[in-house]
Amino acid sequence: MPDFGYRLSLVEHDVWSEVNLQGQGTPLNPHKIFSVFFTHTESEECSEDCPAVLHNMQSSFPGELPYNFLIAGDCLVFEARGWRYESSYSKNLPLNSSLVIAFVGDFNRKPPSNCQLKAAEALILECLKRRKLQPDYKLFVIGNHAEALQQELKNWPHYCVHKGIE
Repeated sequence: MPDFGYRLSLVEHDVWSEVNLQGQGTPLNPHKIFSVFFTHTESEECSEDCPAVLHNMQSSFPGELPYNFLIAGDCLVFEARGWRYESSYSKNLPLNSSLVIAFVGDFNRKPPSNCQLKAAEALILECLKRRKLQPDYKLFVIGNHAEALQQELKNWPHYCVHKGIE
């Protein structure tokens, strides 16, 4: 596996979130995860006190945030549903065979920071190392107004064009 030269800094769910994940969805089967969907939260960005920004976002959801992981502006990766539970991002996604990863912020006009992109690469590598993602996975960008994010990730390995899911 490639080494992207960036070490993953993963903040586990119980460290930052007070939401109990029990009953928050269907368990994921790591042997069936073939898709990674990247999106953005279309919210404020953060470079300091990112847990406070995430808590503010949580207040608008009934339960945990609908993503598996979030990549914040401080370049930390926050586990939401993690590798344990299906995302609740969209019923139009194959939730039982995918991970949904969101960059915290609005990336319609500008892409995520370089360290956020490196953290995303490191997260994918970690998924592969832990065998939580199949080696022949497909990578997609979804969400409303994610043009800059789309432009940034379209040259990544495993990238595929995905239409019709917002």
